[in-house]
Amino acid sequence: MKLFPYGVYLDGLLAVADLHLGYEDALRERGIELPYEQYPRIKKAMLNAIGRFSPEKVIIVGDVKHEFGTALNQEWREVLDLIRILRDLGVELEVVRGNHDNFLIPILRKVGIEIRDPHLVEGNLMFVHGHKPFIPPDDVDLIVMGHEHPAIALRDELGAGHKMKAFLRTKFMDRELLVLPALSPLAPGTDVLQSYGGFLSPVLRSIDPSKIQVLVADHELDLVEELGPLNLVRRAAGVV
Repeated sequence: MKLFPYGVYLDGLLAVADLHLGYEDALRERGIELPYEQYPRIKKAMLNAIGRFSPEKVIIVGDVKHEFGTALNQEWREVLDLIRILRDLGVELEVVRGNHDNFLIPILRKVGIEIRDPHLVEGNLMFVHGHKPFIPPDDVDLIVMGHEHPAIALRDELGAGHKMKAFLRTKFMDRELLVLPALSPLAPGTDVLQSYGGFLSPVLRSIDPSKIQVLVADHELDLVEELGPLNLVRRAAGVV
């Protein structure tokens, strides 16, 4: 297993989660104007990871698109472009259904891709979004999950705040569980130090927070650093 700030590489498989493509148009429909900067950054991150690891397959672990109620023009455009790029590179794509992917199926069907619902199993690996309870199959050793958008917010000695995306690692039903950060740069994440135990995922809510390891994703240094158990990281950060 090789962690990098945007996801994980596992024996020929590159997994990322929570792209939320189309987020800018979704905000525009609510009267909020943002430049179209998210997809170029996601595309750059994906291409860098593919160049680094040369995977045979990319797995998106849910929430490829953002809007719940429809498929926006931006979502069609960006999803199809990403698929074209991967195919031009000779990389196979698998998509696990997330809670934002209700209207993703027509887009994928246009290019002959079947969405995996509720999960995808590759050998002893299970990929699942995590917004619903699940029971892993008997032959699964590692579960890779999205949905939570984990992050931690810390303050330096001058009192300035810094929010960094994070991985979570723990055990669920005697299997290793790895929770990926959101690839979307417009989804900074939920501070797990403040929300301590109040997770979005019902699976994580069933786990003792003190049994969850926090790993911070440093995009500037291009590394993932393990900080320790969530309760001890919280105490060290002065969160009460």
